[in-house]
Amino acid sequence: MEKVRSAGIVTSPGYSFLTDSFLLFLTGVTRVNPVEWDLPFSRFLRSFDANNDLILETGTGGIAVAEKVLQNRDEFILETTPGTFQITFLEGNMDKAVELHIIEYAELDRFKSSLKDGWHPLDEATLRLFGRGDTDGSIWFETDKMREWLTDFGPESMSDLVLLNALYYPGRIHLFKDVLANKQKTDQGLDYSDKDICRILRDSYGVPVYQEQSILIAALCDGKEIPFKYELAIKGHFIARTMLSVEALWHRRYHTSLK
Repeated sequence: MEKVRSAGIVTSPGYSFLTDSFLLFLTGVTRVNPVEWDLPFSRFLRSFDANNDLILETGTGGIAVAEKVLQNRDEFILETTPGTFQITFLEGNMDKAVELHIIEYAELDRFKSSLKDGWHPLDEATLRLFGRGDTDGSIWFETDKMREWLTDFGPESMSDLVLLNALYYPGRIHLFKDVLANKQKTDQGLDYSDKDICRILRDSYGVPVYQEQSILIAALCDGKEIPFKYELAIKGHFIARTMLSVEALWHRRYHTSLK
């Protein structure tokens, strides 16, 4: 845990990041429990054979991060594009080489203490700022349209914030009105007869939004493809983004005594 944090690596859950492992939640590297977030186990299976990529999100100085993580290993490091590093392990058989991509994200330099000590949970005071659209400096919740959504939706949890973040991207914006309408119903608008499907869709108020929901529903339907007609979001990716936004707003509130 200390090695990961001291290297300045973001511990994002559930999709093509270093923390694609439930073990890293158990050991405290990430505070996101994949079971609580309904992230399918398949999201945490990775093979490190040839031609597999592993994404490491870092602050500036990605090459230094790579050197810290890969110390005492036999590897070749090449900067392929600005800010992206390809790392090939040379452990005996070149056919089994592994390529890693270090993605530098300068915004993460603002959160060095968080990378070292872990993320702050969403507290009531920070949630109130989101609920009234007072989101300056929150990275992915600053646009006028998102502020309008926040005030209309009245997010009540981290799950609601992740949902709004996932809906905001092109291809899913039109789903907001359906999600909002279902949220405002006492029964959340879940019209599915299968209680397991209702459970899978509960955190998006009955509207399929996440790829992980499709995976879980397909498993219930004996592997049959679920014909959703629009692009589904990757839940773990938006959990990670929302964690960054909550952290940014927490620091803003803490340092400015904003209530």
